[in-house]
Amino acid sequence: MSLSCLSLPFFRRARLPGLWASGLPERARCSLRRACRSAVWSAPARWPDSGGPRPMWKLVPAAGPAREPYRLLTGVEYIVGRKNCGILIEDDQSISRNHATLTANFSVTNLSQTDEIPVLTIKDNSKYGTFVNEEKMQNGLSQILKSGDRVTFGVFESKFRVEYEPLVACSSCLDVSGKTALSHAILQLGGLTVNNWTEECTHLVMVSVKVTIKTICALICGRPIVKPEYFTEFLKAVQSKKQLPEIESFYPPVDEPAIESKNIDLSGRQERKQIFKGKTFVFLNAKQHKKLSAAVIFGGGDARLITEENKEDDSFFSAPGTCVVDAGLTDSQTFIPDSQKKWIHSIMDILQRLL
Repeated sequence: MSLSCLSLPFFRRARLPGLWASGLPERARCSLRRACRSAVWSAPARWPDSGGPRPMWKLVPAAGPAREPYRLLTGVEYIVGRKNCGILIEDDQSISRNHATLTANFSVTNLSQTDEIPVLTIKDNSKYGTFVNEEKMQNGLSQILKSGDRVTFGVFESKFRVEYEPLVACSSCLDVSGKTALSHAILQLGGLTVNNWTEECTHLVMVSVKVTIKTICALICGRPIVKPEYFTEFLKAVQSKKQLPEIESFYPPVDEPAIESKNIDLSGRQERKQIFKGKTFVFLNAKQHKKLSAAVIFGGGDARLITEENKEDDSFFSAPGTCVVDAGLTDSQTFIPDSQKKWIHSIMDILQRLL
């Protein structure tokens, strides 16, 4: 079994309690296995280029021959000009020596929101002008730029487009010093680090791959899993204006004896987002529902919590694609009151009759 397929046996073997189809008829179980196999064998949908996503603010040339974009770190003032500056524009007589400045900074100190991005400002200091979306800036005054804005320096063909690609890194199993170093690098790149996985996360960062709910969510969401060193090397490359690191060189080793590492694909495979499409996972335990439902939903499935208070008819459990999650009655670490155990046993009896 491959980690990349995220099948129900994978959840069970991964020691995530209970995500397996305990009461599912054989026909539905086979259907689910086929869906998982399909996710394994179909061609991986990678990021637009082999180097992975290129987060941060960028000044992308929009005229002339194809060139690499200028990548803008936070907290750095970039001078646009025709000599000895960070963003050098040559062969344009309308460009001043110190034509304009670009600066990206976070506007708040408490960076807890995943939609927070650094503010990019531009200031014109030139003789012939700087234009934002074809409108001339007032000399000496700053203006905030938005992703997609068009910027022209001077009056000829020094045209650029401003772009921002989000970077939200979620870490798992990192120690305090590792988290600190990661956060420092990510902030300079204009991104954020978070502790909990959400759909806005762009990367999962681990020293070695262990099976956690974050790992499963990252794979299902089609996000790459990388070592922390990927971002420190990315930052160094931007600072020195060298070639950016290849993301494939920074996939962490797998530290799970039960999983064959040769079959693992840690790249962002977009087809995983539909791996549970058409399936309804029924939870009989609120704690399990809270922990695992996000993975089901990210994979295109439906997660339902059924309790004694909101019972369903027997026919509900026999509906095509319905998977009842093992409530973990035999797990010594899971506390379930006796009254709830009795009710769960009654559901198990219903499932046995439906087989």
